[in-house]
Amino acid sequence: MNADDPLARAISDWQRTHHIADGDPMIAALELVRIYLKHSRETDNDSSASPPSFEDFRGTIELLDRLSKAFIHQATDLVAELRRFGQNVSRINRARFITHCVFVGLGALAGVLIDRLL
Repeated sequence: MNADDPLARAISDWQRTHHIADGDPMIAALELVRIYLKHSRETDNDSSASPPSFEDFRGTIELLDRLSKAFIHQATDLVAELRRFGQNVSRINRARFITHCVFVGLGALAGVLIDRLL
């Protein structure tokens, strides 16, 4: 964050006050707001462009909210699938171990029977 920007300083102070990590999703949302505000400041310098309205800004934040909720839902589904995958792998590994033990036992039995018959 730029030290000359009062918004950046206020966000840094808020982050330190509430012990919020740099990778927190709220910081990402604030970064998007900062980008939006920076873009709107750039249009303020252009006399032919009109600044975004409050409704546009609110619509952007609502869109961000909807998209972040969809992302959270998808991330939750992915985590659940990964947990199920891990359980399936451990179940397959147990079955594989049991199968190996059965074949070792059958091989030993076959070896004993061959030894007695020959």
